[in-house]
Order: sequence, then structure tokens, then C-alpha cells
Amino acid sequence: MEEINKSYRFNIGHFECLVIRDTISPMELDFLFPNIPAKQLQELFNQYNIQPGETMDVMCLFIRTADHAILIDTGWGVGPQPNVGKLVQNLQLEGIPCGEIDTIILSHAHPDHIGGITDAENRLSFPNARYIMCKKGWGFWTSEPDLTRFDENIQQEMLASVQKNLIPIKDRLNLVDGDTEIMPDIEFISAPGHSPDHEVLVISSGTEQLLYSCDLFQHPLQMARPDWCTAFDLEPEQAIETRTQIIHRITAANMLVFACHFPFPGLGHIVPKGDIYLWQPIDINVSSANLELA
Repeated sequence: MEEINKSYRFNIGHFECLVIRDTISPMELDFLFPNIPAKQLQELFNQYNIQPGETMDVMCLFIRTADHAILIDTGWGVGPQPNVGKLVQNLQLEGIPCGEIDTIILSHAHPDHIGGITDAENRLSFPNARYIMCKKGWGFWTSEPDLTRFDENIQQEMLASVQKNLIPIKDRLNLVDGDTEIMPDIEFISAPGHSPDHEVLVISSGTEQLLYSCDLFQHPLQMARPDWCTAFDLEPEQAIETRTQIIHRITAANMLVFACHFPFPGLGHIVPKGDIYLWQPIDINVSSANLELA
């Protein structure tokens, strides 16, 4: 399996950005796309020249502005598996102590995005951070969410993660409505479907923009086929509508995209090819301060 200790530096305008790999897990396509026959999947991979992939990444994004050290999402958190929960370790390898991070933005409250809030001893991993999340998300996850679409093990995992990671930060949490500038040059965009509280972010500096797409896309195939949902989309029809709308917004602005479950470093563009769209990753062999299409 590929090296877990990986980070990637790049700039968006005046912002210094760092992709941090937290986790590598096996890519089980029959689990990710349970309603799509394996033969049909393979035909589409061949048709669109898309690599199926054998692993799935979980990556987070660190942003340094003039005033803040910001982390978007916190990964799975530490666990017994050797390739899971390496966010803190990889931040430290890059010379970023946990105490330096003052703002953590949570895109939504699935375990692979909030699991690193606390450590193995239930202590806060980022002791000086305040947290920002969608008000709708807090209400959904701290009530009695309807998770019956998922099997019982996944339901239990989600609810346990909320109790371990979300409840302890109640007094450090700023709740905001969707589609709002949560701090200068960083905007929440409501993107429901994957979960009711799911948000993407637009980061802007100077003339450059980056879309943190979170779980809008969990596999590159969903750009060619935005009508295909994964097993983790709680509201499939809403997810399809949201994905289609945001694809058009991204391509109209030629926006750089960070997809946190795509192959490392998860940065690229969505480009038209005929009547479909395809993922075109950056070339990581060029200068990270001057990103180019592969």
C-alpha cells in the first residue's frame, strides 16, 4: 500500500495550503457502488479512461492566512489499523503543532471528517481551536437522526463518533447557516444529499479560487456520471441534483478542486469532454506554486 506519510504544499493566491493525508483504505467498488453491476462499472472505466483505483484516500486541508491557521476536517482519528488517523503525525512532520491551529471547519459530521477531533484518550487533539460547522448539521446529528438507509454497524459507528467527537466541542462551536462567508475569503456553500448538513467550501485569494468539494464526489467516475450515488449518500436524489449544479459552477469558473477521497493529492480540474465531464488531476511534478493541468 502507498506511503501514508504524505503532504503536498501549494498556494491559492496569498494563502499557503497543505494537503495532509490522514488515511488510506481499500477501495471496494462493489461496496461503494452497490447498485451498479461490476461489468457495467468496468465498461464505463474503459469508456472514460478512468482508473478504478484499489485504495481510497482520506485527506484534510490546512490553510495559513495572514491571521489564521485553519484546518478543514480532521480525518478518521487514531485507531488500531496501521494506515488510519495519521493527520496529527503528518502535521507535525510539516512543522505544524496542533496547538497552532486556531480554526477548524467541519464540512459535515461523518466519522472520517470529525474522527480526529479527539485522541485515543478522548482529549481534544487541537486544544486552542474554535470550530465552525453548519447549524443544520448540529441539529441533525444531536437529535435522533434517521440513518435507517445504512446498515446497523455504520449507524452505530456514526452515532458513536458524534458522541466522542462532536459533543465535547459544544462550547467551542460556532454554528452558521449555509451559503455564507464564514471568515474572510472562505465561504460555506450548502451541498445537501450526501448528508443533510453537507457543505462544500470556496476559498478565494486574489484571482484564484479553490473548491473544497468534500464528499460531493467520492470517486472520479461521478464527474462523468453525476447521477451515480454511493452507498454513503443519505439522500440520493438530492445528492444528484446538488452534484450536477456544482459541476456547472466549477467548470464555469475553471476552479481548482480539492477532492478529499481521490488519489493523492486530490487536486485537479473538471474538464468537459463531449457531453460529459472528466477529472483531470494536477501534475505534481511541476512547481506546487504554479499548478498545471496534467
